[in-house]
Amino acid sequence: MGLEENLIQKTHYQTFVLDNEKRHPINILGDLFFTEQKKDLPDLSMIRFAQGEAYYHCQDYEAAIFKWESIHNDLEPWARKNMADAYMELELLDTAENIYQTIKTDSLTLTTEITLQLFGLYFAKGKLSEAKQMILNAVGVNPDYPNVTKLARAFFENQEDWNQAIELAANEAIRTKSKNWYKTLNSYIDEGRAKYHDPSFFAPVLTVIAQDDFIQFEDIVAGLWANYKNQNTYHAWLHVINDVIMENKVANAGRLSKLFESSFIELVNGFYDFSVVEKIVPPFLKAWQKVTDANNALYVSTAILGWNDIFSETLGGETVEKAEFDLSKVNHNIDIFRECIEIFQSIKNWAESSQLVVGQNIEWIIHDEDMDQHELTTNLLLAISKSISSLLEQQEKTSQLLAESIQEDDDILTRMQGSIHQLQDLEEEKVQVIRVAYNNIKEEIKADLQKMIPKLIRESSEIIKEDSDFGKIHLDLNEEMNKRIDEYLNNMIIPIFIRSLEDWISFSQMELSKCQDQITEWADGFNALFAEEKLTLLCDFQIIDDWKRDIDRMTSSVLIEKENILLRRTPSQVLLKGAGKLFGAIPKNNALLANTYKSYIQNETYQETTYSITTKFFQQFELLEKAIGRDVHIFFREPLSILKHTVDELDEKVENNKSDLAKIKKNPELFRNRLKLYEVRLRQYEWINYSKRIDRESAEKF
Repeated sequence: MGLEENLIQKTHYQTFVLDNEKRHPINILGDLFFTEQKKDLPDLSMIRFAQGEAYYHCQDYEAAIFKWESIHNDLEPWARKNMADAYMELELLDTAENIYQTIKTDSLTLTTEITLQLFGLYFAKGKLSEAKQMILNAVGVNPDYPNVTKLARAFFENQEDWNQAIELAANEAIRTKSKNWYKTLNSYIDEGRAKYHDPSFFAPVLTVIAQDDFIQFEDIVAGLWANYKNQNTYHAWLHVINDVIMENKVANAGRLSKLFESSFIELVNGFYDFSVVEKIVPPFLKAWQKVTDANNALYVSTAILGWNDIFSETLGGETVEKAEFDLSKVNHNIDIFRECIEIFQSIKNWAESSQLVVGQNIEWIIHDEDMDQHELTTNLLLAISKSISSLLEQQEKTSQLLAESIQEDDDILTRMQGSIHQLQDLEEEKVQVIRVAYNNIKEEIKADLQKMIPKLIRESSEIIKEDSDFGKIHLDLNEEMNKRIDEYLNNMIIPIFIRSLEDWISFSQMELSKCQDQITEWADGFNALFAEEKLTLLCDFQIIDDWKRDIDRMTSSVLIEKENILLRRTPSQVLLKGAGKLFGAIPKNNALLANTYKSYIQNETYQETTYSITTKFFQQFELLEKAIGRDVHIFFREPLSILKHTVDELDEKVENNKSDLAKIKKNPELFRNRLKLYEVRLRQYEWINYSKRIDRESAEKF
């Protein structure tokens, strides 16, 4: 074991102990210290250092620190590091941190040890940012140090810091060419951790792995392809993999070839801007060709030849020649009829979205039983070719069609927005009309109540006679008054109110039906403009049934608590009551007293009582009255919502069409370029079909 390893393990003291020595090292070192101290020029530093180690292993950390504090020779940096270690064991972390940070040394080993100790210290204190910096420092300074990269990986995974974990794995894979690191990197990629890394980051590690372990290279490339697909960085990834394959010696790989094949279909299927596609495809095709075995080169060769037919001179002659050669040698029994149908359907969908018409009808081709599969495919390819030619001719019409569509839709938008405003005004108008109609009924009933209640109270004086018990006549009168009012409300007012409310409901239904007729007329007009039954605007007549139910429930039983008409303790009433008790026993005063009571009752206004009864009566119908505005809003809600939603849809369509028209005017080539990409796919399948025909003809000769 070397000196540095002894210093790391704190076992340097063992160099002072003989192999056959049975005494404890502390005793041996004590004797050596005593002997050295007797010399004329004693050198005690090494013994003290060793004593510190021995005390440390005995967990006597204070004694160890005491010994190491006096070391001032070449081992002083190690002694200070050991002191900090001891303070760590004593859980005096701040003191330990301060000592670690102040040690100065040129030793890479000691620097690494200090860095790792600080990493553990910061982790223990929960200072994860500082811990991360320490482990990064250790990896950066001394990655070969035992367990440094292993510790870093565990830390990053624990913290779910996948960016650092991936960078560690990639850098170590490059540095060590270790299969374990290849597998670690691959596991991160398979878990989807790589999608937020710039694809160019992986170029160096892919270059290394491609030369060292092609199976792992395939796995990692497939994983990265899946990570970047449907991401904004997908095209950048395609550039990276193209470069890596072209710049390195790579084997033929069926798995990679399949990835290229599916991506090529996406690239030329109109998903991306042509300006992007035309830059990617030429190097993409060359890389695809490089990873594809000649015996399985049908798709890549025909893709190259199809692209070259439309975009000549963008591929080198060598690439095209190889494609022609490979195609002449490949045998296949691939049926492309289904793929051709998909191409045609894609063209048709795109054409319809661009306000164009595909004139070719392929139904007769698909169902033609007199043709064999090859003839069907040939006819279908011809139909696709004619469709593309037809669409190219329609290009000039596109701008005009878009402009006309925008004008028509703008006109409908204006009308529909006007209808929305009219409908909102109509809603407010009907709320007022129906509410006023209800209030008129209420005011008529209120007027009857204000007229009849005082009259009924006054007429109650009829029960006052000369022989009445004037001691409790006010109680009898109060009972009679309430009885007459109750009979009047239930026998007269309620029936009148019910009939009036029935008339109000009929009136409201008629008014709302007129609104429905108006709205239906609007819907018919808009549907005529749309040339389809797009709008069905039905109002919610359920509110009428709800009103009927509420009125029936509220008028089935009207209960109003009795009023204390003569028991309100007004001065005159008190006086009368008192007079009744005072004079009630004197018979000769009964006639006078009866007349006085009658006069008082017949001359009062009873405004307070009338107001109280009227308020209580209408209180039972307040919910109906207050809900009129809300219910009328519910009635109009569905048509209004549909109109607003349709306006939003139409507005979005107009804006999209305006955008498309602006693009066409700004760059007329956009339309033609889209069709050129369809032509590439068409030419590819024409090459496949041609190759299949040659195969069949050759077979027939022999």
